[in-house]
Amino acid sequence: MRRIIGLMFLTLAALASTGQSLQQSKVPAVVLNAFQLKYPNAEEIRWKKDKSNYKIDFKINSKSHGLKMDYKGSITEHSQDLYLSEIPKEAMAIVREKAPLFDLQDADLYEKNGAITYVIKVKIDGKYSYFWLNEKPELVKYRRELQDSEIPTAIMKMIKTEYGSLDIKRAKYVEDKGYINYIIGGDINGKDNAFWFDIQSNFLRHKQDLRDSEIPESILQEVKTNYAAYIIKDADKIQTKNDLTYLLKLQNSKEQVYVTFDKSGKKLDEK
Repeated sequence: MRRIIGLMFLTLAALASTGQSLQQSKVPAVVLNAFQLKYPNAEEIRWKKDKSNYKIDFKINSKSHGLKMDYKGSITEHSQDLYLSEIPKEAMAIVREKAPLFDLQDADLYEKNGAITYVIKVKIDGKYSYFWLNEKPELVKYRRELQDSEIPTAIMKMIKTEYGSLDIKRAKYVEDKGYINYIIGGDINGKDNAFWFDIQSNFLRHKQDLRDSEIPESILQEVKTNYAAYIIKDADKIQTKNDLTYLLKLQNSKEQVYVTFDKSGKKLDEK
């Protein structure tokens, strides 16, 4: 049986990327017992604590798994690497409609709230394409990395005129929920920028990395008042056609949060 070797690129990483490492001896008995009953053959187990949830990386017969459990020991999310033979033929047929010739890199099965998603990664001419398919299967999202020459000229002209010369680091074509967008990212004057455009090359969104000195004073004061135990790890300015907001990544010894502010310093959202 051929094994698909590659980066566990989305679903497993999403389950394991946040939270603090936790020794198994510190895991509550109700959570540990539930895990061991469900996966008695698990090996290479790594635990993390994320607020009230527990994230577990493990392997069964050399196959990688990612799991999220709540404090009661109930499974809320699960993902696993797939063998080639485990990918539905109908799913691969959909992939071939978009990419007749490709090198298959990885495939994962992701389960959440009773819904199943297949995530397939392929490589074409040195660039990656990603496919998200539901259980039927139907294509629900598609993302393709672009060569620089594939970026519409109108997009690059607008960026240069309005923002300056962009040193392209990444370019993507995305189909998601009926929308088709281009996402272009790179450096302008040494700072990271990202741009979103629709299929007609109309501007949708711009995100720019900020130095702490560029964060409005009203926002800094709000952080000082209400997030005194946190430090600023990252800050972005986000501009759309009709709105301007600031997204700050704040971190303390226990957790990190993402807080969105308007330009007056009013908090709009926290995750």
